[in-house]
Amino acid sequence: MRNTVFLALLVAAIVAAWTWPPSARFLRGGVENNIAYLYLHGVGVAQDSRQAIAWYTRAADRDLAVAQYNLGYLYQMGTGIAPQPRTAARWYERAAAQGNAEAANNLAMMYADGSLGARDLPRARVWLKRAESVASKESASTLAENLAALEHDMSAEQIARSDALLAALPPAR
Repeated sequence: MRNTVFLALLVAAIVAAWTWPPSARFLRGGVENNIAYLYLHGVGVAQDSRQAIAWYTRAADRDLAVAQYNLGYLYQMGTGIAPQPRTAARWYERAAAQGNAEAANNLAMMYADGSLGARDLPRARVWLKRAESVASKESASTLAENLAALEHDMSAEQIARSDALLAALPPAR
């Protein structure tokens, strides 16, 4: 009975999302993101990482930052697929550009640890500073500590390069 009710609600949400006017594009993304979560965790449906990726991709393509972050995380960790760090970085960058602090932090860590090739501390600093600028009060102190540790390992030239990259970065939307 519980699964039947759940599936009926899921179908109703999907139908509603596609009958809303085009201006409700963002709302459709939210529905798609939620469906992806259900597939990823097997809530009311069989757990299926590939279906989760497909639904997260639909939502991410609608510019839903949380879906872009979620998709980046799945590609980074290799959940349901082989790890694809460059694809993860592209999704993280799109989410970070919209002010998603977690995406900016994860992207910074990928640059810092060399997940995208050679370590790139100036780019890591750029994304940590972006994360710090949009983070909640709860996570700001941790980000500040990470930033201080990263800057400790950087030369003055690397910090200057990072400042130039940061100045060229458009503000978060």
